[in-house]
Amino acid sequence: MRLSILRHGSSTRRMIGGLIGLVMAILTVLTAVLAPLTAAPGLLAALMTVWFVGWVLGPSGAGGGDRSLRPEYFALEPIPPGRVALGLLASSFVGVTVPVTLVAFLSLFTLAIRFGAFAAVVALLVIPVQVIFFVLASRVVTALSGAALRTRIGVEITAIQNAAVLAVGFSIYMLYQAVSRYTDVFDLFWNQGVPAPYDTVLLALPPGWGVHAVLTAGEGDVLAALGLTVALLLASGGLVAGWAALIRRRVTGPTTTPARRGRGLSGLLRPLLPSGPLGAVVGRELRTWGQDPRRALELRTALWTGVLVCGLGLAVGLTFMIPLAGLITIALAAMMSLNVYALDGSALWQTMLTPEAERHDVRGRQIAWLLVFAPIAVLLSIGGILFTGQGWAWPWVLAILPALVGGGVGFSVLFAVAWPAPGPEPHRHGGDPLESGDVVGQFNVMFPLMLLTAAPPAAVTAAGFLMDRPALLWAGVVVGVLEGVLLGWGLGRIAHLRLRKRGPELLQTLRGRGDSAPGEAEEPEETSAHRIGEEGEGEGALFVRVGRNLDTMSSGAGTLMTVLGLTFWLPLYQGAMSLVALVAGTTDRSWHLPLYLPDPWPLPAALGMLLLGALMVATVGRLLLRASDDGS
Repeated sequence: MRLSILRHGSSTRRMIGGLIGLVMAILTVLTAVLAPLTAAPGLLAALMTVWFVGWVLGPSGAGGGDRSLRPEYFALEPIPPGRVALGLLASSFVGVTVPVTLVAFLSLFTLAIRFGAFAAVVALLVIPVQVIFFVLASRVVTALSGAALRTRIGVEITAIQNAAVLAVGFSIYMLYQAVSRYTDVFDLFWNQGVPAPYDTVLLALPPGWGVHAVLTAGEGDVLAALGLTVALLLASGGLVAGWAALIRRRVTGPTTTPARRGRGLSGLLRPLLPSGPLGAVVGRELRTWGQDPRRALELRTALWTGVLVCGLGLAVGLTFMIPLAGLITIALAAMMSLNVYALDGSALWQTMLTPEAERHDVRGRQIAWLLVFAPIAVLLSIGGILFTGQGWAWPWVLAILPALVGGGVGFSVLFAVAWPAPGPEPHRHGGDPLESGDVVGQFNVMFPLMLLTAAPPAAVTAAGFLMDRPALLWAGVVVGVLEGVLLGWGLGRIAHLRLRKRGPELLQTLRGRGDSAPGEAEEPEETSAHRIGEEGEGEGALFVRVGRNLDTMSSGAGTLMTVLGLTFWLPLYQGAMSLVALVAGTTDRSWHLPLYLPDPWPLPAALGMLLLGALMVATVGRLLLRASDDGS
């Protein structure tokens, strides 16, 4: 069944993920081959831990991971739960991720060869056991996370886990700068390995047991090497037992989930809400953001990410990222709330049966989004500036934050209406509240859109800073506020007009009758083409064209679009920051590649980076907005 699903599914995402994973796997193997022998074990243990974190936390951050085969599908089949658990476990090894991980774990063998023949034999025994352990740990942790989301403390713990990964990703440059004040980071790790006692901790943790077994085998300690291998086998056996128990509970338990009790977020605001349809929608949305496990997780992940970015800055003594925590929070909030209609499932029929309810529903969702996320972002931004005393951030934050708030509240609801990712009904996600639609494609489009939303006010503010004109510097605030108002109001208008016009098709998609491109349910080809033609000059025509192009895009074009969409900001960042450094006359080259070139090449290289980024953006836009062959 799993192979059949893969054969008939889209290969673009698997291809992209496989290529990225393969590059990381090759780098892992090269580390084991080229690093000094004294440093290689510690480095490899750190890399194994990174792979383990990806396996364990990756599915939780992607809507519960791959759910093409759910345990509930076999509830009515005459198959013992234990056999169902083993079958589902076996299907977990089918796909791209396990072969790529196996390539990465060949680094154990290449390291073992450097220690001798016995270490190589131990590595051959450890590699398959370690792969099995990683897969089992991923499945068990994902299942436990789903069960934990039934409780408030479980939601908080899962949100903190996801936010920690995001915060480290956003703060990696800050962390690098903090360590670089004392030593050359790359030279330290490459020549000396992970510093003590962290190397001992990494080798003592289960992800490092394979490296530890190879290391002890190379040192001639046969019992320790075999003991670590047996320990991995026993740990895998324990995970199998836990996995079987979790699957038995889902197969034999109810497929519906009782609603969580509580007032949600609307208790204090209820007296302030307007009466009528708009106030009712706002109150419903505020309660849902507090009670629905999936939405509560999204809310808390965005909040904790901003808080942890501030915490990391304080911990390492570098606070320049702290004023930007609010911007990060609001951008994440927009990306995490772009599928709210699909999360509500077929409850949309209530809106469709109420005359003239579409505008109230969309505007009510926007107001609730603002009430939930905007105060958090404002408090993090203003509090971060006041606490750290970094006055330079005022014009930047006051300019960019309104634009991101407006863009977030507009794009999120428009994506939800025009490009839903259907998942299980809210009351029928069984034992895994994490399970929801696959929004990777939406993320790939939303991420560059949020960066582009911040570009106009940031450009005006940067121009005022570089030209030393305070009036122009603060004009960026006006640009940001105007852009935010226009995006929030205008995109919301497009969303509710589209919902009024295409609501039945959206409801059909959410009821599971198709996994369509933006806003389009399965319908005859002629009818679909006719509808696209009808909307070619109407509200939302842009999303219709984008949806059609994504639906008909070839695998190669889809891969190109995703790679460019995820990386276009790198040359733009390199070029912009290099220009700022050249104008300011700073000698700190940091990670800005053009500054490492000899004179007079830094300036042309920085301009070339900006041009490359612009070409990448233009290519993505051309792929998404190209006209069809028939000119529609």
